[in-house]
Amino acid sequence: MLHLQAISAKDYASWVLTGFLGIGACIVLFTLLRRRGDAIPVPWALLAIGVGVLPLLSGPIGLVLSFSHSETVEFCASCHRPMQSYVNDMKNPRSESLAAVHYKNRYILDNQCYVCHTSSGPLGTVHAKTEGSIDLYKYYTGKFRMPITMRRPYANVYCLKCHGESAKYSAIKDHYQNQVVLLSGKRPCLDCHAEAAPAHAAESVTSKN
Repeated sequence: MLHLQAISAKDYASWVLTGFLGIGACIVLFTLLRRRGDAIPVPWALLAIGVGVLPLLSGPIGLVLSFSHSETVEFCASCHRPMQSYVNDMKNPRSESLAAVHYKNRYILDNQCYVCHTSSGPLGTVHAKTEGSIDLYKYYTGKFRMPITMRRPYANVYCLKCHGESAKYSAIKDHYQNQVVLLSGKRPCLDCHAEAAPAHAAESVTSKN
């Protein structure tokens, strides 16, 4: 039986970016060969397309693809030493941590790390990208510290953006009675839920670098 895999917008963008870069490289190479062969001068318009127009078009596409890739679990796991144990726990079918339970039950279909550590809306995205850039800088300059700790307590908004309007959440009496406190963040969701299962059951790595 033939299974057809859906082609995402990211795939199309990757192909377009590859095409732009390939065309630009071909134009520049063609220009160099023509000049070395002392043949007919290459039109300035063609050279301008190869070294100017195509890079201007491909730059924004590459930037969007980079931002999109930074939301994937694979990208988070690429910071091997600090993050790999957390990703391993999330994907471990025997783990009962909150991250593993969400992952194996497919409560979040993809980009699980990003979804659970980002608030909703454009400001949430900007905030996540800013802090992610800081994390990348610390990782590649070796300035990160082990074990990894969160900059601030886990915000309720990360949980409530998915659970807040669900029927299961609303049916629990404690949620209803403490709704204002939970929404304000004065009482963390993990006060109760971390008692049954920690957010992660990752191995503690205490050595620096």
